[in-house]
Amino acid sequence: RVATGGQRRSAQTIPRLGTEEEMKAEAVAQLRARIARQKEIESKTHKPMSEELDEMWKWVKISIMVAAPVSVLACIKDVLTIEHDHRKPGPEPDYMQIRTKPFPWECENCALFDLGCWKQCRAEKAAEAAGN
Repeated sequence: RVATGGQRRSAQTIPRLGTEEEMKAEAVAQLRARIARQKEIESKTHKPMSEELDEMWKWVKISIMVAAPVSVLACIKDVLTIEHDHRKPGPEPDYMQIRTKPFPWECENCALFDLGCWKQCRAEKAAEAAGN
């Protein structure tokens, strides 16, 4: 057992054997001691509501003072810097169209969302069908 604050702490949660009245009195004493200890802890760590609100608004203001300039600078950076195009318009060079197997749809050389290629492929297939 370790003494803390002049009180001995115990893991005992049930009263010792005795008469019914003794056991009830001991249980009530344990509860009162626990409640007193909780009140003591709370009185040392508790702050009034006004202090809590002041602390909250302090951090809200700090967050705004940090987030607003960062957001403005990020927007300015996005507006001023022009990003490069990922792919130039027009057909790709042959070295960029290397495929180990054809795509599994009717126009096997066209990417799924390359609408220009699809249109051209369908026109070629229609011309082949009309020519035969």
